[in-house]
Amino acid sequence: MSKKLAQRKRGSGDGDGEMVKLTTPITVLVAAVGGQGGQLFSQWLFDAAKEAGFYPTGVGLPGLSQREGATVYYLEFFAEPEATALFSPFPEKGKVQVLIGLELLELLRAVREGYLAEDGVIIGSTHRVLTTDEKLPIWGNFVTSEQVLPILRQRSKQCVAFDAVQAAKLAGLSELAANAILFGALASSGALPFPVEAFRRAIEHYGIAVSFNLRAFEFGSRYREWLPQLQKLDDFATQEWESLPEPKLPTELQRELEALSIDDELAKILRHAAKWLCHYQDARYFARYLDCVRAIYERENGQGTKEGLLVTKEVARILATRMAYEDAIRVAQLKTQRQRFERLKKEHQIGNETVYRVVDFFSPDWDELTGLLPFGGARGEGEGTRNEESELPELPSQSEELKRASLQMKIETSSLTGYLLLKVLQLLKPLRPYSRRFKREWAAINEWIEAVKQAIDKDYDLAFLVARSGELVRGYGRTRRKTLALWRTFAAFLNALEKRGMKVSEVVDLGEQFLSLAMSGPEGAEKAWLFAKERLGN
Repeated sequence: MSKKLAQRKRGSGDGDGEMVKLTTPITVLVAAVGGQGGQLFSQWLFDAAKEAGFYPTGVGLPGLSQREGATVYYLEFFAEPEATALFSPFPEKGKVQVLIGLELLELLRAVREGYLAEDGVIIGSTHRVLTTDEKLPIWGNFVTSEQVLPILRQRSKQCVAFDAVQAAKLAGLSELAANAILFGALASSGALPFPVEAFRRAIEHYGIAVSFNLRAFEFGSRYREWLPQLQKLDDFATQEWESLPEPKLPTELQRELEALSIDDELAKILRHAAKWLCHYQDARYFARYLDCVRAIYERENGQGTKEGLLVTKEVARILATRMAYEDAIRVAQLKTQRQRFERLKKEHQIGNETVYRVVDFFSPDWDELTGLLPFGGARGEGEGTRNEESELPELPSQSEELKRASLQMKIETSSLTGYLLLKVLQLLKPLRPYSRRFKREWAAINEWIEAVKQAIDKDYDLAFLVARSGELVRGYGRTRRKTLALWRTFAAFLNALEKRGMKVSEVVDLGEQFLSLAMSGPEGAEKAWLFAKERLGN
């Protein structure tokens, strides 16, 4: 790192002297794609510099909200206000000290055009937003991180690069958290001579989804801890996704999808949902998804918000996952996929000529065994027991779960008999919408959707919080029951706080703390429940 970026101390010999900033400006270039939030990221940087005592100046060339629109933001941070008159609106090649890329190809372009200084630092995300040419069949390939990272490391003195979108998923957050995670990595990397607190205050000052972005920022600031885990993430889901055929939607449904694709980000979410839900069930199921998303969009748009439809996008993303819940049919589908056998062979170094066996052990409980049957109420599973003296439903206890009857099964999936047995189970897919499990899942989904609608009418930050809370419900079996009960605890917690006359901003802050605890690890559900109980004084 250049000495121009450093801060010197002078004063007493014990190191407690006054910080003196050097006069040479710090030069920063942010490269992104239209619609990625490059302007927000640059504003955070601008505010962080002010908080750190610098005098920032900058210029932006915003692109269109589409892949063709590359966006560039150039900033210079001066130590003295008089020096800002020397600001150059154009970055000088070979003089950019910190290069930040929100997308891999744009980061590579900036490096190849020679903007980075010899001792410059690169902070960037390796995820891709494909160009129009890359999407064409004639292209046949696209730029990957494996090709680009060696170049970035060679051209820079320090390179911190990871897939910020995947990091957001690792943190249990949405893709919207990617930029804040990268901002946190920048803060802790030492690339800029700003205290970490200056970065935090910048997020607070801008005032957009503050609690959410701060949570992502804190995760990003610990990137050294989780980066090895991110690099080892299995690519099984990616392989499965790439193998799925493009859905053939009815003309009317295709028109509805296009009409709801307000911007590129929402359009991408909807296209992915179409592909996923049509594979999971059928086009009619995706139409049901669109109805829910449209209802949220109309409610949010009717409020005249200018936040980029954050609530609609979050509901659209989470709803697709909630609708593709894992039942016996889905498990059978996963166990018999070709990609799974290829992955197992690769992991265990099994050659093509080697004979091997794959044995799966199943332990379905009563709810899972009867979940495909057409009878049964819409409520019950995950509702949680209600204590008359408490405002919160109880979480299912470990002893209760252990008392549930279960069936121990062992199936050799690699054998003809075992494989066909699971394939026959998949034939029940058309009956899924009439099943007991389907009714229960949709009762829970409707509760969540209705809670989001009500929150939109009250406060936008509250609505964004409730929208994100839908991600609490995950897994299957006992995990599904526990997390569903946890979501209902979350909803009851917010309702109880509102009844006490608490300010909405305070309700949102406590709700954020609840979500943070709930997503903190294996014991998160219990920690969040105890937190809510203590806050309510129950």
